[in-house]
Amino acid sequence: MPDETTIQKLKEKYGTVLKLTSEDQLTTVYCKKPSFTTFLNYQNKYKDNPHEAILFLFQECVLDQENYDDEFMLSAGNSIVAMIKNDSEFSIDATPQKDEFKKSAALIRYAFQVDPYQLSMDEFYKLLEEALWLQKHNEKRLENTIMTAFAQTFSN
Repeated sequence: MPDETTIQKLKEKYGTVLKLTSEDQLTTVYCKKPSFTTFLNYQNKYKDNPHEAILFLFQECVLDQENYDDEFMLSAGNSIVAMIKNDSEFSIDATPQKDEFKKSAALIRYAFQVDPYQLSMDEFYKLLEEALWLQKHNEKRLENTIMTAFAQTFSN
């Protein structure tokens, strides 16, 4: 098990570090949150073989390269998926459908000039929420400007 200094370095490098432990407390693993690209690859693999897709997600996120039994890897992979679902819930608008991911990525890229495919899922959804708020705010400002312009034009 890594010491506090090692864990701190991992947090600096990867942001959020997940500590996943088996039910019997004998196996502990540290994982990073998957990037958006990793998650899209997971979704594509999930269509063909859910078992392999979850193993893929675990192997992409695990921070050490030890051997773990299949059952633990599936359990840990499912925990990562559950955390992604948690990250994808936000208050401005419903989570985009699968065909909306590219539009969401474009909105993030436009609003913040970052590569959304390199972001962890929680960061992706945080930035998406902020970008949607900015978009909604800009639409309201434009609407108010047009209303003012019409009022001034037709009041004379």
